[in-house]
Amino acid sequence: GVLYLMEHEEEYVFTLPSAYARSILTIPWVELGGKVNINCARTGYSATVTFHTKPFYGGKVHRVTAEVKHNPTNTIVCKAQGEWNGTLEFTYSNGETKVIDTHKLPVIRKKIRPIAKQGPLESRHLWQHVTNSLK
Repeated sequence: GVLYLMEHEEEYVFTLPSAYARSILTIPWVELGGKVNINCARTGYSATVTFHTKPFYGGKVHRVTAEVKHNPTNTIVCKAQGEWNGTLEFTYSNGETKVIDTHKLPVIRKKIRPIAKQGPLESRHLWQHVTNSLK
């Protein structure tokens, strides 16, 4: 994917994690797994985010670790660990730490253009009949 932040004139190129369907015979749930790479050529920063899958026995779900790097200086500026849908702890190269609890963050609703104003290949326009049939 590509995310362009117009106010900063920054373009971020990123990969996505894999999604795994778990416990399909009991109570199903989705787990993310794999490495995500994020790069911004303009700033020279990159990040690697690893979504850890739960071991078959024991272990925790939704674990994630991450590392942010300034490529021109080959310096790790930040490391993170925790749960992507829970508490994340960030440790910066200057020793400072910050904890974010995602449960305490405000919920921001998506802004979606009406289907009539969407292009023919935009997801909600393209799949609208299937979505309506499922509902």
